[in-house]
Amino acid sequence: MWGVIFCRTKSATQKLAKQLIAKNFTTEAIHGDLLQKEREKVMRAFKNKSLRVLVATDVAARGIDINDVDLVVQFDPPRDVDTYVHRSGRTGRAGKKGVSV
Repeated sequence: MWGVIFCRTKSATQKLAKQLIAKNFTTEAIHGDLLQKEREKVMRAFKNKSLRVLVATDVAARGIDINDVDLVVQFDPPRDVDTYVHRSGRTGRAGKKGVSV
């Protein structure tokens, strides 16, 4: 699996990433409070598949354009349809299959 888990808040992304790391998942959180350099480092690791799971806020996710994401998890369901569609669109790109739950 190679996927993105969406949370509503920065603190929720941090908490969930720590919990997943404790369960031996290779993951990092990405959100608006990270410095640009830190966000780029996390995204590089995700793109080269060093990270299997990316925990992200919606704001941070706006710039995520990565092929081959298998799974999107709506951990904290969004409050509006547009956000749901945007989150779901991170998988199943370019005619490939993907799952959003």
